[in-house]
Amino acid sequence: MGHPALRRQAEPLSQKEIADPETALFIDSMIATMREYNGAGLAAPQVHLSKQIVVIEAQSNSRYPNGEQVPLTVLINPKITSFSDKMQEGWEGCLSVAKLWGRVKRSCEVTVEALNRYGTINVINAEGFFAVVLQHEIDHLYGKLFVDRMDDLSSLCFSSEYRRYHSG
Repeated sequence: MGHPALRRQAEPLSQKEIADPETALFIDSMIATMREYNGAGLAAPQVHLSKQIVVIEAQSNSRYPNGEQVPLTVLINPKITSFSDKMQEGWEGCLSVAKLWGRVKRSCEVTVEALNRYGTINVINAEGFFAVVLQHEIDHLYGKLFVDRMDDLSSLCFSSEYRRYHSG
């Protein structure tokens, strides 16, 4: 938190950029970084590239023991096209807001349109944990952090206290 890249709106990728082998290497590097730090997702601005790339995966993730399993998902130029009116509040942490957690309200269901790593259009209808992770990561592409979405900062806590009192 504090790096200017996290507060800028990320630029979409062109078809030429998507086809560039360097982009594929960058995506693979993002996936490796997300896994190394037990993230459920990672957006390119978090690694200081202001481009619209997001990777998501949650397979027995120790940071989110109660989160559902989410297969590896790569999104390029994602847009949330619909949000459910029904909201849920839950704990969120972020690799860019190291060692802090807080409660955030998010839509329970979202629809996302994006390109995959090969430039093919995908539509994702997600609910629950997957919907929350999508919203969290796509926020990064617009310069937003989870703390910006918190209605009440009194739940903001350090990771050690989150694990001790709130992680269930």
